[in-house]
Amino acid sequence: MNKLLCGLRGTMVGLFALAMGAAWAPAARAEVTRVEIATKQDVLSGKAWGNTGAYEKLVGKIYFAIDPGNAHNKGIVDLDKAPKNAQGKVEFSADIFILRPKDPAKGNGVLLFDIPNRGSKGALGAFNLAKGTGDPTTEADYGDGLLMREGYTVVAIGWESDIAPRPGSVVLTAPVATENGKTITGWLRVQPWFIPDSKMDSFNWASGNFPPVYPPLDPKNPAYRLTERDGLVAFPRLVPREDWQFGRLENGQVNADVKWITKKGGFRPGMVYELAYETSNPAVAGVGFAAVRDLASAVKYDPNAIVHGKYVYTFGASQVGRWEREMIYEGFTIDEQGRKAVDALFIQTGGTGMGSFNERWSQPAELGSYNQTKFPILYQTITDPVTGKRDGLGARIPAGMEPKILEVDTESEYYDRGRVDSLRHISMDGSTDLQDPPNVRIFLLAGAAHGSSSWPPRNSELQQLPGDPLDYRYAQRALLDDLDNWVRKGTEPPASLHPTLQDHTAVPSAAQKFPSLPDVKWPTRVPSGERNDLMAGPESGLPLLLPQVDKDGNITSGLRLPEQSVPLGTYGGWAFRSEAAGQPDTLVSMAGSYIPFAKTKAEREKAGDPRLSIEERYASRDAYLKQVEDAAKKLAAGGYLLQEDVPSVVKAAGQHWDYTMGTTTATNR
Repeated sequence: MNKLLCGLRGTMVGLFALAMGAAWAPAARAEVTRVEIATKQDVLSGKAWGNTGAYEKLVGKIYFAIDPGNAHNKGIVDLDKAPKNAQGKVEFSADIFILRPKDPAKGNGVLLFDIPNRGSKGALGAFNLAKGTGDPTTEADYGDGLLMREGYTVVAIGWESDIAPRPGSVVLTAPVATENGKTITGWLRVQPWFIPDSKMDSFNWASGNFPPVYPPLDPKNPAYRLTERDGLVAFPRLVPREDWQFGRLENGQVNADVKWITKKGGFRPGMVYELAYETSNPAVAGVGFAAVRDLASAVKYDPNAIVHGKYVYTFGASQVGRWEREMIYEGFTIDEQGRKAVDALFIQTGGTGMGSFNERWSQPAELGSYNQTKFPILYQTITDPVTGKRDGLGARIPAGMEPKILEVDTESEYYDRGRVDSLRHISMDGSTDLQDPPNVRIFLLAGAAHGSSSWPPRNSELQQLPGDPLDYRYAQRALLDDLDNWVRKGTEPPASLHPTLQDHTAVPSAAQKFPSLPDVKWPTRVPSGERNDLMAGPESGLPLLLPQVDKDGNITSGLRLPEQSVPLGTYGGWAFRSEAAGQPDTLVSMAGSYIPFAKTKAEREKAGDPRLSIEERYASRDAYLKQVEDAAKKLAAGGYLLQEDVPSVVKAAGQHWDYTMGTTTATNR
């Protein structure tokens, strides 16, 4: 395939100038050495997006060489042990994906870095209401084109090296650390764990959140361990070594395969199994932070870069939300010359944790369940109540260089995986509401599960109740607009929305007032989180404060979209495992539940449901939609919903009504 090096006129000159040290004064700094564009094509055959006009899509690879002796790179674990080129620098590369206006003058000057989650892009799905895809090519892939109409340049760059490349993915190729050229071996710090959903003899442990980048050094080593426990926070039991082995049981025989393990008697559904073993060749995974930082710096300060703009925002959800939190903490929003590389971060569902992103044997893809909550949690510098240490996520950011930050989480981050999300805005001892730092806003998306969903509610064999169908992307669109106005115009964003101690919307689980419903298990006895930076014990425990609920079981605080505030049922960002899936008192990670209201009073009384029926709440479909419209307009007036989205929200509510009342099966996606 022919490759167009760097695409536009002047780009090659600019990038080689960076590589030769001519563009920036310091000789020891991070460098973009070259960009190779493999494909460039018009988006949707040159379709014009509002005043921005046509867009083009570029896909290729970007190359870096960084100096391990530079002070800004000192925090990258094992960088000093990576191979070096003739100039003493460490080389690595990453995939790059760009959507840019064909006429840059018509853009808004903002580069939105769509930080990939395990190699997958998310910005078009979140902000354009689009269908998620690795290679957007159709109208559905671009949704309503909000980002294009607003003039954003969208950039995805690989930062994660434990993901195997696949079509449309965006990943990092990281260097491997050695000890003076000799292979490094050792025990994994974050041990792979898995939960079977049914009984099985063999399990593919090296899949999902533990890609097979670190195979066992010696599959027959008797010192390797497998443990079993009743839940992620239960005490583990050692499985005798003779009762398990690496390999897959097929046709009565165990075939060698280090990605599978086979256990005598089989694996039980709902149980948590965890592996401990030795491996080799640790990746220098922390260079992913440098890749994003250095591309951000280049596109802002080198006018000849592959794309350019005045501002860089990052967006990421879940795993990437935790990665963004660590990016701030490690100081990578500031470039090697002390300039602001990243102006703003939209941190979606990052909770209170960070991750296995910059350490030996890094495993970025792992879920961070009950093992990634540590001090500091807050942006502002505070004193650790246990150790006395003073620190904060923003402690390494110079005064006056603070990025604008939105932390946008769901109910799931309050209930499961030990995220104890109330500690984003309440002191670590659970006693005091905290003020936002001037550069931070904090939101709870009320009634939402970890990932945005859609109607109709879906049943799953894995959980006890239908899934939470709340679509929170309308809130994301408005909050991005707020963030943009904050950065570019200096317009203060709307106030944070989350539960507080002062108004009694943040309460211990025992104080939550769920209704009594037959055959419904409420999340009143879920485990809290533990600090993984302290030894297990009384001091490592964290307070669990949860959002208070109304008489329907819907929470009363946070950013309440009309779907939840004018409800047709009870929305919960929590879900318990089913009996068939095992451990029915355990939450399903990142899942949500939905309990529809009865249609009529007679129906609810027959079911023993104390929640008012739909006919008791709303006089008619029109009356229901009027309440939805009023709620949507109020949110839009406050900056929590786009004015242009009010009709769409009302239309979707009508579809939900029709589905609930049995008049149609239409969905809102």
